[in-house]
Parts: sequence; structure tokens; C-alpha cells
Amino acid sequence: MNQMRTIIAFFLAAQFLGLFTGIYLVQASIIYPEVQQQFNVAPGGDSGSILSSAFFLLYVLVGAVVMILVLRFYKGNMLFKLMEAGTLFIASNIVFFVIFATLGIPFEWAFALVVSAAFTAAKFFMPRLKNPAAVLASAGVGAVFGFSLDIVPALVFVIGLSAYDFLSVFWTKHMVYMAKELGKRNLAFSVAATEEVPGKRGKPERSTLELGTGDMVIPLMLAVSAYKISMNPLDSIAVVFGAMTGLFIVLWYVSSRKTFLPALPPITFCALVALGLAKLFITG
Repeated sequence: MNQMRTIIAFFLAAQFLGLFTGIYLVQASIIYPEVQQQFNVAPGGDSGSILSSAFFLLYVLVGAVVMILVLRFYKGNMLFKLMEAGTLFIASNIVFFVIFATLGIPFEWAFALVVSAAFTAAKFFMPRLKNPAAVLASAGVGAVFGFSLDIVPALVFVIGLSAYDFLSVFWTKHMVYMAKELGKRNLAFSVAATEEVPGKRGKPERSTLELGTGDMVIPLMLAVSAYKISMNPLDSIAVVFGAMTGLFIVLWYVSSRKTFLPALPPITFCALVALGLAKLFITG
């Protein structure tokens, strides 16, 4: 139960930090059009196009194939550490930029570059920073994707990814393989909670519960995109707590059965139900 609480705490930290970042970008883009150009990662900057969802789904599939090939034939760590560093630097730079801009600090972009570079370097040499790095990276990536996609493309993307997650765990099983291999390298591609539990013959054993950053990024993306419907943060908060409910179900099942389970389908299902209820009874 302690592990579950820890994972949920990391999940909520990523959601609310990313939601703060994403809402700032949405609001700033209304006043400063250049924000759209700088932070919108949708192809051609078209946030409302379904083709953007197809592009990102294809990107995920190609990325998975490349990652599997690398894991099969490359047994070192440096390449993965460089990939982690690149992702962490870009994502954390966005979060720090928004924080410094909100605080009214002059030259916020310069301070953001320095702090994100320092944190990335610290993680490179101190693997114990894995969990805070994963939270920070998830917040930045999820905020930008939510900012870049309107609600309809975001829904298509979420449904497509959930189907992919289900098939990659139960059919091709390559997601299980990637999770095990990347987990060995202590990289910021997941958050982890470890504790000692009674083992065989009474000897304590280390038990680790992990949640991939993708399972934090996608509900956050949906929460930021939901904010764009009516500019009401209650829609986003409903998505976050709906996703948390789905995550709790997943963690309970995984902990009790000691097995792998695709987290994204139940997380996104509960998030969408919560969003629907919020629109029906609260925000209209």
C-alpha cells in the first residue's frame, strides 16, 4: 500500500505541475501569438486536425520499433542516458520557463535554460534523481502535447494509444520487454517505489512498483486539452482525478496479482468518464 501511495503521489505531482504549465501556455497564446509558434508541436501547428493524431500515433509506433531494435543489439547505457538527458532538458526547460515567467523574473528563458541544464546534468551523474526527473519530464511533455492538440484530436490520440498499449502488453508483449529492459537502467522513463517485503524463508526481499512516464503524460495531455474546451480548470481537474481512479485500480490489481497490466486503457477510460460527468453536471 505504501508503494501505491508513493506512485499516486508522483502521478499527481506530474499532473498538477503539467496542468499549471499547460494552462499558462494556453492563456499566453491568446495574448502572444508567438507562443503558438514556439510551443505547438502539431504538424503545421494545426491543433484541430485529426491528421495530427495519426502523425503522433505513427511516431509512437516507429519509436517503439527503433527502441526494441536498440535494446536488442545495444547493451550499453550511454546511448540511453543521452536520450534521457535530451528529453529531460527540453521538457524541464518548458516547465521552468513557465514558472519563472509566472513569477515575473526577467530573462526567464535564460534562467530556464541554466536551471534545466543544471538539473539534467545532475540527473546524468546522480541516478537517484530518477523520480523527480520523471515527474518533471512528464509535466513538460504532457503540457506541450495538450497545448498542441484540441480535444477531438486528443481523444483520437488517447483512444489509439490505449488500444496500442493493450495490444503491446497482451498480444505482442513488447511493452513488457521494454519496461523490464529500461527499468534495469534506472532512467527517468518511469517512476518507481521500492520497499522490503517478506520473502521466501522469512528473508526480506526488495519489491519495486513502477509506472511509465507515458502513463503520466497521456492523461495530463487530455487534461490540458480539456481546459481548451471552455477555459474552465474544473474540466481538467476532473480528468486528473478520474485518471487517478483508473491508476488506483491498475496498481491494486498489479500489486495483488504480481503481473503486468496495460495502465493506459483504465486510466484514460476513467479520465473520460470523469470529464463527461464534469461537463454534464458542473461546467456544462
